[in-house]
Amino acid sequence: LGAQVARSMAPTPPVELEGLLESGEGEATRPRRWAPAVAAIAAAGLLVAGALSRRGTFASSRLDGSAQLFSYDWMAPSTNRCGSSNCSTCLSVGGCRWCVAERKCEDESAADSVCATPITTMGQCSGQYCAYQMAEYLNSRAGEANQWVEQTSIVQVHPLQPFPTYQAHSTGLFDLATGRPLSKADEGDPTPALGYTIAALADWGSGTCAARSVSRLAALAKPDMTLHLGDVYYVGTVDQYETNFGGVHRNAMQEGVSFPKGKVVTFALAGNHDLISGFSGLYVSGFGRTGQRATYAAWQSDKWRIIALDTARLSYPIDKHGIRNVAEGETDAPMPGEVVQWLTEVVRLGDPQDKRGIILMSHHQPYDAFGASYTGAARQLNEILPKGKEVIWFFGHNNALAIYNKIQLEGLDFVIHPRLIGIGGFPSVVQEPKRTEAVVAYDARTYQSFPDADGLSRRIGFNGFAKLVLFSERLDVSYVTADCSNGDCAEGFSDEDSTTVALESFTVDLVSGGLEHQSLYMGPELTKVNDFAAEVVSVAGIAESDLTGYDAALNHYD
Repeated sequence: LGAQVARSMAPTPPVELEGLLESGEGEATRPRRWAPAVAAIAAAGLLVAGALSRRGTFASSRLDGSAQLFSYDWMAPSTNRCGSSNCSTCLSVGGCRWCVAERKCEDESAADSVCATPITTMGQCSGQYCAYQMAEYLNSRAGEANQWVEQTSIVQVHPLQPFPTYQAHSTGLFDLATGRPLSKADEGDPTPALGYTIAALADWGSGTCAARSVSRLAALAKPDMTLHLGDVYYVGTVDQYETNFGGVHRNAMQEGVSFPKGKVVTFALAGNHDLISGFSGLYVSGFGRTGQRATYAAWQSDKWRIIALDTARLSYPIDKHGIRNVAEGETDAPMPGEVVQWLTEVVRLGDPQDKRGIILMSHHQPYDAFGASYTGAARQLNEILPKGKEVIWFFGHNNALAIYNKIQLEGLDFVIHPRLIGIGGFPSVVQEPKRTEAVVAYDARTYQSFPDADGLSRRIGFNGFAKLVLFSERLDVSYVTADCSNGDCAEGFSDEDSTTVALESFTVDLVSGGLEHQSLYMGPELTKVNDFAAEVVSVAGIAESDLTGYDAALNHYD
């Protein structure tokens, strides 16, 4: 019996010798006369197995055939050193971790952990009361990677929701100042003289306290319009939209996070994570909270046009049954044919007589110096826009903040002022550009460092948003990041204090349709690479071959 016990214990990792006596039906029984003998033999087995395993359980049969279960913890202290009742006290004890939903401190080596995703650094304690924790999304850790795989595999076979389009007598064109529907592409009231403010948040839907801080900071700007440039995590389900976009509590211990409302317009673009679930969350819960009818739209004044594009609907391979093949990787993220037709026939984006400034919003990036570029939508726009037309293009998808020179993509005829603002709420792992010819500046600061699967630390950057203010022909753009609470990043982000790390302006020439750019401020928080150039920089997207050996964990979409 001792040998049997030793064998049963050796493979398992849990030293109290505690006999749990249960009958075969699970009912408690009184110790039998032979129980001390069994315990003695078991103890002998423990001595053999102890060298092989610190913790474990074993079962043996009683003489009457019922089961008897023993658990052991080899040479463990008799006191519970991880018995703290709050996060910071728990983590002040070496070898302990904090379980958020359970409000429990447990030993890091516990084999029977109750933590789905535990907090392991003091800096994360500040975010424990929000629906999700930043470290939950780091797919470089085994538990977190499993969450991505499990949730994706379950929902990618759910029905793909029908693509919502504008029906009869609805154009998808809206007046910028009032939000009222427009019937023709050349309509639009004068831009408000005192300014019209837009808060653009990309990759914001994480449900973390970082996202909550960014939401509250954006609300302080009293925006007329708020735009979410796509992605509610993990996979854009209805439940995740409710907690991470609508503010519904995840459980009794973790509160949801609400997207900031615009005074005139609140609009959610589609992201690739929304596609994974078939857009059930965005089309049902998201639309229900914003009041929108589709994932694309145009807001117009007499001097500007702000156009939301859908680059997510076709961003994964989709079979004839609507099942998304996420494992195969993303496509070039083209727009659906319905959107291309709308841009051509309703928005009349190719009208050479329309000299208004164009501001594009999308989830996917037409150019990226840090990873893969998604040029599907840009190539489609090239077939519509007048040759040489300049556009300002804001996007996310890659969780970084970068300001580029004006560029012309290889083989295309229009000019882009690209702005990467994917720092809304997802943990932005600090990256370095793989190409620098078009980069003006990027944010390489570290907000906090989280333990990684390899025992090293993963540097996480600052979260924030872009604030756009329209004054007649002029557009001012501020890039805002959250400050650390009380100047201490271990306390999380502040809900009230922020830093404008860069400020620039664009002025549209209503005769030529060109854009005059001026850099007004570039803060020391940003890493500067190049000066703004007067000439257009010709670039090509990073080839897949250039990404060989690239750390895909830096970009969750890879």
